[in-house]
Amino acid sequence: MSGRQQDYDYHQQQQYRGQQQPPVAPPRDQRRQGSVSAASTRGPPLQDGGRVDPRRTGGSSGSVRYHEQQQKQQQSNGSSTKQDWAADEPAMLALYGLSTLSPTEWQDTTSGDDGGAGGGTSPRLDTSGASTAAAAAASRKGDENDPLGLMRGGVLAANPDLPSEIRSAILLHSKAFDPKVFLSTVHPNASFQDLNIGRDRLKDSLEQRSGALQLLVQAEWDRFVGVKGATESVYEEMKQGPLAPGQEHGVKEVRETLRQGASRADAVFQPILDARTKAERLKSTLGVFERSKFFFNLPGILGEAVEAGKYDVALQAYKKGRYILASRPAQLLGLPVATTAQQQQQQKRIYDKVWGQVEKIIGDLRATLGKRLRDTKRGLDEVEKTIEILLELDPTDDPVWIFFDTQHRHILHLLRTSADASSSRIRIAMDQLPEESLEDRKMAQDLRAGVASLESLEGERMRENGAGHDIWILIFNLVRNLSEVIMQTLPSFWKVAKGYMEGKYQKKNGSSAPSGGSRRSPTQCRVMTQDIVTLYVSLLSQFFSLSSSTHSPPPAAGAPSASDPNAPIVLPSFVPPNSNAPTICHWLLKILAELTECINEVGALELAGEASASLKELVASTRWRFEEATCAAWVRDAKVFYRLETWRPDPDEPSTTLYLRQLAAFQRFCTISAYRLAGGSEERANAALASASGSTLSGRSRQEGEISSEFGRKIKAAFLDGLYAFLDGLVHVAFSDPDTIFINGKSAPRRVDAITRGEDGRPKEVDVSNVDVRILLTVSNLSHLRSTTIPRMINQFQAAFKEDMPQDVHMLMEVINQLDGILFDDYVKRKSSEVAKIIKKGVLGGTVNWYEAPKPTEVHPFIYDALLSLVLVHAQVSETARPLVARTLGALVEELAKVALEAFSKVERFGMGGMLQATLEIEFMHQTLSQHVSQLADETLQSIYRTISQAYYRRPTPNSSNELQQELEALKRTLVASRRATALQFLAFRKVRERNPESDSTDAKKQAAKEPSAADERKQ
Repeated sequence: MSGRQQDYDYHQQQQYRGQQQPPVAPPRDQRRQGSVSAASTRGPPLQDGGRVDPRRTGGSSGSVRYHEQQQKQQQSNGSSTKQDWAADEPAMLALYGLSTLSPTEWQDTTSGDDGGAGGGTSPRLDTSGASTAAAAAASRKGDENDPLGLMRGGVLAANPDLPSEIRSAILLHSKAFDPKVFLSTVHPNASFQDLNIGRDRLKDSLEQRSGALQLLVQAEWDRFVGVKGATESVYEEMKQGPLAPGQEHGVKEVRETLRQGASRADAVFQPILDARTKAERLKSTLGVFERSKFFFNLPGILGEAVEAGKYDVALQAYKKGRYILASRPAQLLGLPVATTAQQQQQQKRIYDKVWGQVEKIIGDLRATLGKRLRDTKRGLDEVEKTIEILLELDPTDDPVWIFFDTQHRHILHLLRTSADASSSRIRIAMDQLPEESLEDRKMAQDLRAGVASLESLEGERMRENGAGHDIWILIFNLVRNLSEVIMQTLPSFWKVAKGYMEGKYQKKNGSSAPSGGSRRSPTQCRVMTQDIVTLYVSLLSQFFSLSSSTHSPPPAAGAPSASDPNAPIVLPSFVPPNSNAPTICHWLLKILAELTECINEVGALELAGEASASLKELVASTRWRFEEATCAAWVRDAKVFYRLETWRPDPDEPSTTLYLRQLAAFQRFCTISAYRLAGGSEERANAALASASGSTLSGRSRQEGEISSEFGRKIKAAFLDGLYAFLDGLVHVAFSDPDTIFINGKSAPRRVDAITRGEDGRPKEVDVSNVDVRILLTVSNLSHLRSTTIPRMINQFQAAFKEDMPQDVHMLMEVINQLDGILFDDYVKRKSSEVAKIIKKGVLGGTVNWYEAPKPTEVHPFIYDALLSLVLVHAQVSETARPLVARTLGALVEELAKVALEAFSKVERFGMGGMLQATLEIEFMHQTLSQHVSQLADETLQSIYRTISQAYYRRPTPNSSNELQQELEALKRTLVASRRATALQFLAFRKVRERNPESDSTDAKKQAAKEPSAADERKQ
């Protein structure tokens, strides 16, 4: 496409967008004259989008003549047009975005964005008469001059702070141009007269664009005429050729050819079809004369059918021949009726010879089909079809009982051999267990892995591969193999038996007994089915030592009594001794699911009553036995669960150890597993036992998850026994040497020098070799168990099993309180004994003569030593179990007060100085520990004041009352000074406040100055 044609297309598009500046054109007077001349010299009218109508122009010759006239007209106007464009060379360069009229390389004329780049548009001239170079410069910058000519410069330059949406709305070349926004933004203050002038200018610019378009059309008119002439020539040629009216659009010859081919085909193939019809008639006639051919060909037909395995075809041919032989024997040979004995004898020999061959083949077929019935690998459909065929062949033995006897022996044999092989592999695996796998440390290590699986995303896989998993796989395979034998054989056996009892497998003539004997009783089928089910149940019962569904098997000789709580827990014989409770629960649930699935599928067969009842009893007995195994493993592992204590803090409860979280997870998993083994659904178990509060379930969920009371009592006993075992283990692990507790086989690491603290102040590593640390952590664990963990577990258990356990909870809490008291009293006793030694030595050690003592000037050092020992206790408790700080110091202050009362009671008498010194020390101790002084301790301290007052011997002096008052004032000042001097040393005893650490010392000194005033009354 030429440059002028591109310019024409561009300006035609811009005419619809309302652009204001056309290409450079001659002046207005010349344009009007050019328009008139163009209109006067315009060619014939255009139709259909600019095509010349040949009917008006006289075909292609008229178009050529008109084209010659246009060339002459263009030659006459060419010189003036060139002069017009040459007169404004800058406008031409700006119009096409060029820098020179003779460019040597391609120049990109696109610039800017949608709001000001023009989107590839060419720069336009200002209709107000401004410089074309300025207009081009404004367009390149994304700006454009005022289309109304009312202002100089670009519209964006006059309004530089406009937002982007307003900028695009005021530019004519933008698709988002809005006249209202343009007038309100660019000319908000223009008068009506100015707008009329601008309208005239805009109208003139549109007329200039129209003139440019006319020039473009005149310049390219020869091309339009050439295209029109070529199109008409092609159309005329097609009308004279394939599109002629008599050629039927070019398919006339094809149709004629097809008609000729059809005529020749009829002439060639019609004789052949007639010959085929005659041949069929001849075959029909020959068939009428060949009736005897079936009889003579019957042995061959039967032999071929039997050899090909088409037993139904052989049966049909045999029945047909036997029927014809019995009803119309004369028609078999197609001979006249025998009239003499010789003819009859001859025909009989023919019948006997041919029919003897038939009977021999049928006899072989009976033997073959009987062998097929004895093949235990045949499918049910094939067996039923074989029985039906044999019944039609008059067998000597009933084919149904051939199948029953064979399958019965085969199924019983498969069950026994499968059970023996699996049991043998299990016994060998049990005997080959390494001895180290049964050691306490190894079993505790396996238990740790099992408990870790309870909180792992891969817990299912970890329990699948837990300790003893190789033996569990063998046990699972035993159950699965026996179940597969039942599922693969019993359905087909029972279907045939059921059909036999309903009279299905009989001959169509109604006779049921075989030719060689009497029919056996159908009830024997039911007995055989019961034998199979009984053997299946007995094999599983024997391996798992099953008994009644709610009674345990009798204990073995020498087994420990169940009433002895200290007796070792004995697991059932089929449970691998090195397996732990999580692994045992996982595999028992998996085995029970496999067994239940098999029983459900067998139950769908609708067996006889005894067999169905035996299977139901098997499931119930298995549930009970597995429940016993689960509870035994549960309690056994609970008794050694203390070996899992690592003394690592719980991130959520820093004052407790991760041992409590493991305990709760273990208890919850065992409870859920026991609930599922008892017949409860997994969804209900998880909903009730996995929730934090054990919320009550809906009525429908309760009904769907009902379990028997026997199972509930069994699980409840294991649940409580496990809790008591956990509590005993807590006390045991607190007082035991870590070297005998940890499972790594090495001495417990001593981490005193490597203590690092977390954000909560709790050390991440503790000195587990220190019995005080272990006791404090254990007491903290017991407190958390009493307040949070055990109540939550009890609520969950009661919600799941619908059990009310007020007495059990009360007894459990009593045990926790007793154990807590034992541990805490042991810790307090050892710490208070150290304080007692210091107090007794300071009061009664002879270093102070309480009667002759001078007036006090300071607190004795032994009081500082006693309080500093309490500071050490405070630090230890804060680092180990911060919630126990108040309780521990409160108990130690009570012991300290008792020891001080006992010591000062042994002093016979106090002088003035001794009485003041003792009062100072007791008051100093009282005020320092005021935050931890209980009512009992306060009463004890008051008793000390009274004891000192009673033992005070006042010497007679002239002014004893005033002297005592003066000494008390001096004592007060000494007390204040001592409190200020030791404020930082005993800062740990102050009330904990959320303050800046820098202000703690100042606050302590201020408080020390205020507290002595509260002691004046006690001294008086």
